[in-house]
Amino acid sequence: MNAIEYLKNHHANDTIISKGITLAKFCTLETTYKNTSIIPCNLLNIVYKGTKVLHTKDGDVEIKAGEAFLITKGEYVMSEVVGDEEYMCLLIFFEQQLTKQLISELPFKFNSNKIHNTQNLLKFKVDSFLQNSVDSLKLYLDNKPTFTDELLTLKLKELMLLLLGSKARQNIIRFFQTSILDKSDLKSFMENNYEKDLTIAEYAKLSGRSLSAFKNEFKAIYKETPMKWILKKRLEKGKFLIQELGYEVGLAAHTVGFKTHAHFTRLYTKEFGNNPSFIDK
Repeated sequence: MNAIEYLKNHHANDTIISKGITLAKFCTLETTYKNTSIIPCNLLNIVYKGTKVLHTKDGDVEIKAGEAFLITKGEYVMSEVVGDEEYMCLLIFFEQQLTKQLISELPFKFNSNKIHNTQNLLKFKVDSFLQNSVDSLKLYLDNKPTFTDELLTLKLKELMLLLLGSKARQNIIRFFQTSILDKSDLKSFMENNYEKDLTIAEYAKLSGRSLSAFKNEFKAIYKETPMKWILKKRLEKGKFLIQELGYEVGLAAHTVGFKTHAHFTRLYTKEFGNNPSFIDK
């Protein structure tokens, strides 16, 4: 699910969609709330109440009240509210072009060609300066002032400066270096995301490429079409989960991105010559 589309459909009264920025407040009383989302652009999430756990490809990250996290465009995460108290957070999505524009105006030098040691997810504590700036954004949601587009852009620039002036400065620099890269390394991107329920067009967009450029580069690397490669990778991992880890066929199918047990079984049998149930432990 696209995170911004979810907010538009389910929390429209607490959401402002501006030029390059989406600002939203999210609350839930459910203590077992779970949601899987594609992050369509860079995100700053500030937790006001409760605790959230992010399940990412690099492991689980717990964020509590008084903490925040930044996450880059294109990440795919499952978030889960834990504990017995109400959960509330403020979400600020900001698009790539606006990120680049604002970064070019900041009194810091960023090396956009540096692709090593980057940071796609960054958790940090919210200090008093950042908290005061964020609190003022809650008023925007309540009152929707005139010149909202311009004000939100100024507030985002203020937040960037406060973050770069905080104790987490070096990690923030690494994050922004990651966020201004035009393209992901395609091989790494696909290895990390082939299990996701995405169309080829969505893979292309999230990797920072047009559909035609994505297909051409993919073919040059893997010597086959994206869909054939994705299905083969999913089936190979499904086989490993069943044979080596004892997964039931249905769970293995779901884990590697198939919507139905039957579709997985049909393709598995065609690929490996036997029904996965025969080796199901």
